[in-house]
Amino acid sequence: MTIAARPAPPERRAAGAGVSPGAAAARRADPDRFLCALFLPQAAREDAFTLIAFNHETVRALGGMQSRAVAGPMAGLIRLQWWREIVEGAGHPHAVAGPLRALIATGRVKVETLLGILDAREAELDGLADWPAWRAAMLGGAGGVQVAIAQAAGVTDPDLLKAVESHGAAYGAGGLVRHLEMVLAGGRCPVPDSALAEASLSGDAIRDGATLTPDILRGLRAALCREGAAFLAEAGRPRLPRAARAAALPGILARRDLARGAADAPVGFAPRGLGDRLAVMAAMAFG
Repeated sequence: MTIAARPAPPERRAAGAGVSPGAAAARRADPDRFLCALFLPQAAREDAFTLIAFNHETVRALGGMQSRAVAGPMAGLIRLQWWREIVEGAGHPHAVAGPLRALIATGRVKVETLLGILDAREAELDGLADWPAWRAAMLGGAGGVQVAIAQAAGVTDPDLLKAVESHGAAYGAGGLVRHLEMVLAGGRCPVPDSALAEASLSGDAIRDGATLTPDILRGLRAALCREGAAFLAEAGRPRLPRAARAAALPGILARRDLARGAADAPVGFAPRGLGDRLAVMAAMAFG
């Protein structure tokens, strides 16, 4: 008797189908956003992969405890300035730079959206003073990535873009809940100074390798869950048009990550499983 093989998840089918270099890079850098991008209209997928790779480069500028100890935030700020110059038209060589400049030149993505992502990364390097500053950085950063993807897919309605932005910001919050200990250990400090001060800590102490107790991590995750839930509430639950819905799909993963974190899950989560993939597929199919 022959047993039919279970269909591979979308990202594995794409990986085995001779995907483009941009798709392969996006899949390595950001599997979650890569999975969600597969549900975009085909004409927009390569653009989304370029934006995912660009975002990955901006996040890379934020980490590195050793470089931070030597030069403070300057090394990261220099890298972000280099990308800012590319967005503004400089011809710096990089595998992502050419496709990114093409996106900008054709008007498919607004320069202001990309600069907003860079502004958010610089704000993190400078230190986020309080929750309002954190919210602004999350909307411009993780939210801005999804807005740029929506723009590349042809979404122009301001209300739709605002909903996509809130879903993206919620995904950013959920990602911090999911990986908080690893992110902080890597030298990033994407939480407000005011929240750290409540635990008698500071951003500099975190970047210097301060030990974080389970109680401190639990308190930070709980606060991030509250903020992420607020972003989801702002997004509402309308049935979005197809392109906007695909751009907002990371919000589905956010809802699941925030629910796990709110349930006081242990530090770290298992890799994405079938439940997460099915949730994304169901949201795309049924809105």
